[in-house]
Amino acid sequence: MEDIKIEKLDNFGRGICYFNNKITFIKNALPDEIISYKIIKENKKYNLAEVTEYKKYSEKRTKPFCPYYLKCGGCNLEHLDYKSTLEFKLNKVKQILDKEKIIYDNIEIVSNEVPKNYRNKLSLKVKDYLIGFYEEGTHNIIEVKNCSIAYNSINEVLKRIKYLNIKNGNVTIRSNYNDEILLIIDTNDKIKFNIALFSNLKIVGVIVNKKVIYGQNFFYESINGYLFKVSFDAFFQVNQFITSKLFNIIEENIDESNTILDLYSGVGTLGIVASKKAKKVYSIEIVKNAVLDNITNKKLNKKDNIYPILGDAKKVITKIKDKFDTILIDPPRKGLDSLSKNLILNNDVSKIIYISCDLMTLVRDLKELTKKYKIIKYYVLDMFSYTYHVECVCVMTRR
Repeated sequence: MEDIKIEKLDNFGRGICYFNNKITFIKNALPDEIISYKIIKENKKYNLAEVTEYKKYSEKRTKPFCPYYLKCGGCNLEHLDYKSTLEFKLNKVKQILDKEKIIYDNIEIVSNEVPKNYRNKLSLKVKDYLIGFYEEGTHNIIEVKNCSIAYNSINEVLKRIKYLNIKNGNVTIRSNYNDEILLIIDTNDKIKFNIALFSNLKIVGVIVNKKVIYGQNFFYESINGYLFKVSFDAFFQVNQFITSKLFNIIEENIDESNTILDLYSGVGTLGIVASKKAKKVYSIEIVKNAVLDNITNKKLNKKDNIYPILGDAKKVITKIKDKFDTILIDPPRKGLDSLSKNLILNNDVSKIIYISCDLMTLVRDLKELTKKYKIIKYYVLDMFSYTYHVECVCVMTRR
């Protein structure tokens, strides 16, 4: 095949070119690069291809810092210099918003000062004693001995997982601000944990099939002076450095007069941050253990203006006698369910602060919410550096 020029990147960080007038996606190729390539998969509407030779490199290309980068499916942008990854993410968000005719102002990118070794959680697969991640697009295990975007404390644990003699299963390693470790294992194999194998590491808990076999099932995380109890299976942001900036954004967009409804509140993280300035915060969560953690976190942070409530939002909201004027939402990746969306629209609040880790479901929800609300601030947070994923914060006021 003739050499071809890469025109741009798609939303997943793949290079785009055209072969016989059909759009063709090529991994590890950058705009303005000239390459030789081969087609590896043909579909009616598109092709997948791979580079066979680079004839001209992009000035923005950089050498990947992870030895597993070309096989592991975790990161997508390590061949691009960090500043350019931010430009890619900001332009990606703008293009999708513009395509869906969503009007916005004051959009800005929030960078990560620690774009390597930033992850405080690592989820690993174990298959026939191999420990690692799935190869992109397959269930083949790529064995890894170090993850370049995970905490150093996590990588020290990763080096010693083999001593547990797990044949098949899943292993999750979580670490906090103090390099304390929760080791979570799901397997049918018998595990005999010997703390001596993890000497000089701060193992505070080992949980096998949801049962504690060593230590405890939680640790504490500290960010911006706040302290949070985090259970082994509780959600917490994976990037402490960007979460610090997220907290600042929440505080900046809360007024002292606000009475806030915190939906999908989990262990109360964002509600507790909002309560620093807000008049009152009502945090609604359907998972009992998360509400119990919220109560603990409320006490840890000495907040007496936050009220954790267990239950389904649409059912318990009628029990709140106060009139709330602000809704704070951080839903799961699937976004808002229809009932929550109707709840928000029907209560006609003055302000909505929507935090999302999935751009497409956020855009889907914004198409409906912006019928009654206008976007006054939009933040693109580099929560997941060197991947195509973004964390977004959207601040809206009633029209």
